[in-house]
Amino acid sequence: MKSQLVSCILGGCVALLLGIPTEPAQSRVLTSFSHIAKDAIPGVVNIRTTAYAAAGDPTLDVYQFFLGQGVPKKSDSTSSVGSGVIIDRKGHILTNHHVIKDANLIEVLFAKNKIKVTAKVVGSDPLTDLALLQVSSKYTKHALDLGDSDRLEVGDVVLAIGNPFGYAHTVTSGIISAKGRVIGTGPYDNFLQTDAAIHPGNSGGPLIDMRGRVIGINTAVSADGPGIGFAIPINAAKRVVKDLVAHGKVRRPWMGIVGKNILSRDDIESGALTGGVYGVIVSNLIVDGPAYKAGLRIGDLIMGVGDRKITDMNHLHKLLHSKNPADNLKVKVYRRGKGFQNMQVSLQELPKPGELPIEKDLL
Repeated sequence: MKSQLVSCILGGCVALLLGIPTEPAQSRVLTSFSHIAKDAIPGVVNIRTTAYAAAGDPTLDVYQFFLGQGVPKKSDSTSSVGSGVIIDRKGHILTNHHVIKDANLIEVLFAKNKIKVTAKVVGSDPLTDLALLQVSSKYTKHALDLGDSDRLEVGDVVLAIGNPFGYAHTVTSGIISAKGRVIGTGPYDNFLQTDAAIHPGNSGGPLIDMRGRVIGINTAVSADGPGIGFAIPINAAKRVVKDLVAHGKVRRPWMGIVGKNILSRDDIESGALTGGVYGVIVSNLIVDGPAYKAGLRIGDLIMGVGDRKITDMNHLHKLLHSKNPADNLKVKVYRRGKGFQNMQVSLQELPKPGELPIEKDLL
């Protein structure tokens, strides 16, 4: 009894003395996310954008402007709402590209003191649906830590914070339902799936783990029904942010091939890789591109890069997205009649649009 009394006094507890069963500390933490939400909410912002549709010819000359024919009117404006997350104390805010696309005015509303300021666009990347904004650093002292989305497991508990339907700083909870989801939005599909409630206005807001770290950027919801939301893994976003800060754009590596899948997504998810045939067939090549110079030819089957198997085009896109334009890749190729070969491909930066032929699945 004496030892029990000492433990109660040290812990500020009287329940044991009264014979009342006590709940383990870990269980108490899991019954409430209030401490996580309280710390995270100041690092989440609401984003309001305004786009003006100019009256008259969009290619205005100086005379039209002074005659007032191209001055935007309030009736010509459209507004939208979204969310964002403060990622450092330099004033940077991460959100979705589709939240700020075509906006003439971007306003950021902070949770603390409800301060509203105008933000500028550092850079935006439609292919990953990410955009980086910047405001004065004096407003971004409550930056959130960025976690490691590669370490997430299906079943991990997460929180989503955002601005659904304009309801500021709403918090919902759920779990990671799946990883690596491909939903058909582009070549870099690699979404986290969650059942934490996500609605219009949540776009650009953070998905947070139980340590309060950002592990995803909420981006989309399924049209098939409630309870299925998608977030961009934060590890994928880190690379985009690094390039946007340094260059104002994403510098993507390029092989110079057009590829075709051997297996469908259904085949891959059902375990068809056990059959031994998988990878990407080179269906076309850009002459003098990196792959051509390395010796790859039409009909080659790309089965691996480094020590990793390549299952399909999406897989190869994701792997390339993690590389730099100056990197060298060891590519494992199967060529009919000659068997397996290893080739070194010296990547280059993806040329500007218009400098290459328009080809589907060009990478």
